[in-house]
Amino acid sequence: MFDKFAKLRAIESGQAISSTKSIDRNWKFEQDGNIMGTIIDFNSFTHQLYGEQHTVTVRLAESDELVSAFLSGWLQEGLHRKQAAVGDLILIMFFGKQAGERFNRYHLEIDKAQLERF
Repeated sequence: MFDKFAKLRAIESGQAISSTKSIDRNWKFEQDGNIMGTIIDFNSFTHQLYGEQHTVTVRLAESDELVSAFLSGWLQEGLHRKQAAVGDLILIMFFGKQAGERFNRYHLEIDKAQLERF
């Protein structure tokens, strides 16, 4: 079920960022490797050369740092298929390009957020 207040609930609980908080850095899978943390936001923008680009903002599990990661088409489809939402836990494992392949390989895991009950 869609929760139209999910983002606001996440901001209230400290799991998400408000529109005034900036990202600490852009995640580079080739340099930084796997990413694990809490989904904070989804964004998109139009790049002059590459067209529409999609990103996910994640609060890293280990450092609490806010990072933004570009999403390949495969990752976008996986997030959609798994119904990823703000507040869910995410793991993206990066395997790079295998011999003879043109695209990087990834493994995606989503752990759905559990709403706190009072």
